Amino acid sequence: MLNKIFIFLLFTISFTFAGDINEILNHYFEEERNFKGSYNNIIVLSQTYAEFNPIGGFADGRYKLIDYRINLVEPNIYLLKLSFEKKKGSFRFNQTVYYYFWYDGYVIAFKTEKGKYKYLVPKPYTKIVKKGNEYIIKKEPSTLKVILPARSGKVYLYLLFK
Repeated sequence: MLNKIFIFLLFTISFTFAGDINEILNHYFEEERNFKGSYNNIIVLSQTYAEFNPIGGFADGRYKLIDYRINLVEPNIYLLKLSFEKKKGSFRFNQTVYYYFWYDGYVIAFKTEKGKYKYLVPKPYTKIVKKGNEYIIKKEPSTLKVILPARSGKVYLYLLFK
């Protein structure tokens, strides 16, 4: 019922505004079109942290991951934005790091200031658990720890692949 109403409204709007139905549908599904990558299979774990040693010394040390974002740039090429924060007394120090990376499900390669860092993505492993009289097969997602150089420090990136 709702589908019929939706289609009727689309046709009515397209004839009313003399627009092409493809343009209307493209606008309607714009968010889904922009979310067309396999990167939703990658999760940056909260264990991720960075060690920065900026000039001045008072902001040196370990920074905690507070936010990350992965954006599709081209097919299989993504931009990873990592935001870190360190609290020292009543002060807060923030650092943001950007990495372009290639991911195709099998290989992940990061572009850094010091060159390319390439890793094979581990396959998910299968666990067989006995529960009572039966066996249960569980697929566990794979994880990967990556150490990447950053300006005035290093990023210890923990990734989970679904």
